[in-house]
Amino acid sequence: MSKYKWEDLISLNDRSKAWNSKLSCIAHIDMNAFYSQVDQIRYGFTKDDPVVSVQWSSIIAVSYAARKYGISRMDTLESARAKCKNLKAVHTATFKKGENFWKSTPLGEFPSPFDHKVSLDPYRREGRKILSILQSHCDLVQKASVDEAFLDLGRIVYEVILGKDFFLDLSEEQNMMLQEIRDLYTGEHFNINDNLPEINKNINEFFKPIGNVIREKNSKEFPTISDWDELIIVIGSLITDKIRADIFTKTSYFTSCGVSNNKSLSKIASDFKKPDTQTIILNKCIEAFLDNGHFEVTDFWTLGGNKGKEVMDILECPKFDNHSNQYIRESWTDVESLSARMKERYSDLSIFQKFTFNIKDCDALSDKIYKLVRGIWKEPVNPRPLVKSMMANKNMRGESCKDLEDCQSWLKVFAAELEMRITELQDEYSKILVPKTISVALRSENRSTVHSKSKPFIINTTDMSKEQFYELIYNSAVVLMKELDSVYKDVVYPLSGLMLTLSNFEIIGKGSTIVDMFKAPKKKGHDDQMIRLEPVVKITKTQPELDFFSKKKDDSKKQSENKCFECDLLFDQTDSYIEHMDYHYALNLSKRLNGESDEFEKLRTQSKKKKVNPGIASFFKKKD
Repeated sequence: MSKYKWEDLISLNDRSKAWNSKLSCIAHIDMNAFYSQVDQIRYGFTKDDPVVSVQWSSIIAVSYAARKYGISRMDTLESARAKCKNLKAVHTATFKKGENFWKSTPLGEFPSPFDHKVSLDPYRREGRKILSILQSHCDLVQKASVDEAFLDLGRIVYEVILGKDFFLDLSEEQNMMLQEIRDLYTGEHFNINDNLPEINKNINEFFKPIGNVIREKNSKEFPTISDWDELIIVIGSLITDKIRADIFTKTSYFTSCGVSNNKSLSKIASDFKKPDTQTIILNKCIEAFLDNGHFEVTDFWTLGGNKGKEVMDILECPKFDNHSNQYIRESWTDVESLSARMKERYSDLSIFQKFTFNIKDCDALSDKIYKLVRGIWKEPVNPRPLVKSMMANKNMRGESCKDLEDCQSWLKVFAAELEMRITELQDEYSKILVPKTISVALRSENRSTVHSKSKPFIINTTDMSKEQFYELIYNSAVVLMKELDSVYKDVVYPLSGLMLTLSNFEIIGKGSTIVDMFKAPKKKGHDDQMIRLEPVVKITKTQPELDFFSKKKDDSKKQSENKCFECDLLFDQTDSYIEHMDYHYALNLSKRLNGESDEFEKLRTQSKKKKVNPGIASFFKKKD
């Protein structure tokens, strides 16, 4: 019998449990030298042409063809050309000062940073294409950056094993290898706590992993499949190979991939062999992979910055030999001793230096490190994380921003960039994103002082064109900029930096009302929670539509639920009732936004002054 249970297999079919199953299968797919691949295709070069992507005089991406000449991102454009006379240098797209659209840069031209701002929109657009392909194959995808994503393959593997899906188009022999477990499942001849049947002894003849398969320690032989956890990772490699082939067919982009039982391993595995390769890690080969002399603690996702370096200093890891994972694993055989050592060393070193984390974090961090170096740290694949703020900024050169007029020209660029990015997110997630706050910040000429101003960002309707949204962002930013200019114009110009930020996003899905646009702000203490967007549920004609104001529709309560007590009106239709309540909400909101109170209303009526513009209330006029 297998050492795994039916529960472990069946949990793969549950999006909320699959990542933590003993049979989990997680992939990480990464684009190879993504920016340079995008530029290579956009400008009609071949994969053998040495292409570098350039921002001003700095190289931000190097194609693999260019790397053969010893070129890296550390090179200047001048030094790169010295290494390769046939170098294809492509400058990023840019916005020009005062314009609200970006342009691709003609080959051989290099715009001035004095009056241009870089646009990464061409790369983001291609990244969205890749993400769309991944989501068409896998139901749980986490976008890690513009050119990489995690995939929880649990449901696909589950359906392949139990014969419910033809994603892989298995051969007759492969299906025979899985027939026993399928018969047990369809006949319901199992208990969820029972062990899975023993794997077919001939399985290795018909299920072979695709990619660079990590071998066990001190072994030159390929690892064989001996239990279900290993078969599932092998099936995962077949799935990712098919997905990556689809990406190449549709976009011509090469990718790398890692497949293992968790995110942290798959992330570093995808970077292990590049380009156009996938690395496969069976559970029994995890330590061999981590101890192969290529990785440090700082290579793990979230530990690549100062925190990872601080951990190595605190634990006195050997440096420059890429064996810190093995050192930590062998030096501390339990979490308690590792945590005690971290706290002790933290206390000693904190006298002389500051750390990016507090001593109270040592227990949680020790637990994470203990599991990371053993390859058993697991995290869920979180779909569709959404940023809570979005910023556009520029470091100014010389006198490119010397007065209010210049500031307004740059704000046109910033507003256009933010409008495009928000619109992209809305299209990607099928949601409406409503920022609640807008801020403008400027940095003085000597770079020593930053001044900022913010105010509520008021949107009167979700039915707004891109042009209208851009104008609203720009005009709101100009109001703030004029206030800053009136106070600081004699001491800050020419600016060394200018920034425009939209923040405190609210998310509106299908079926929501205007009330959702102006919900009470979240209580403090929840700022660190990541907003996750679940797919929009489409309501078909056969489904009863849920009332916004009740969790469950109940005909016996309909009369009280669809009654407006303020007007003493009863509505037969839920939609009419919601629209009517929106009117009241918008009217009250308008009064608050315009500084009106009941007392003010009386005074205004008595004095017969001109009515104040009802603002948002006008969009929801009460119907007869």
